Amino acid sequence: MYKQPREAHEARIYTQAYRVYGMVYLVPTTGTADLLNHEKPYLPVTGALIYTPGYAHPPETKELKASTGFLALRKERIQWMVGGRPSEPRTSPSLLERKRLAFLFGDYLLAGELLVPRGVRLSDHLSQAKPFQTLLEAKLYTLAPDRPIVELPPQETFPFVTVNLRLAEAVAEAPGEAHDPRLTLFG
Repeated sequence: MYKQPREAHEARIYTQAYRVYGMVYLVPTTGTADLLNHEKPYLPVTGALIYTPGYAHPPETKELKASTGFLALRKERIQWMVGGRPSEPRTSPSLLERKRLAFLFGDYLLAGELLVPRGVRLSDHLSQAKPFQTLLEAKLYTLAPDRPIVELPPQETFPFVTVNLRLAEAVAEAPGEAHDPRLTLFG
């Protein structure tokens, strides 16, 4: 039994091996990143539907691998999550700035605005921040070899997602934010 009251939230949780749909439970004053950054290594999920890996939503019926009333999901395996509530910054908003970034996960990427401290190098912040961070105004993009990242069209849009900085394979400029690097590097 929980010591504090909890609010149920629908969630889509993405790992390298699965897509898990189910319910997660937040303390009323906290956000999804707070829950995932908490020291407990497992995330309780109820009413879990476990699908093959991927990013397509909604998943097809044939992609369902299993279902269970309760699943304790290892947090360190979570790449990103949709659902819950955005975590509020613990510092004054005047000390933060929004950086538009894209996080690479296999053959797709998530782009959005990450709040980072003003004057801190992005690489330093990414290396030292807690693993789970809120990415605001997020969009999912499918990579295409014939198009630079900055020209990709979005496949899905979210008010926010919670990303695991430790499992993102790379960080790049977000689509629509820069010029095609092939023009100067290779052409």
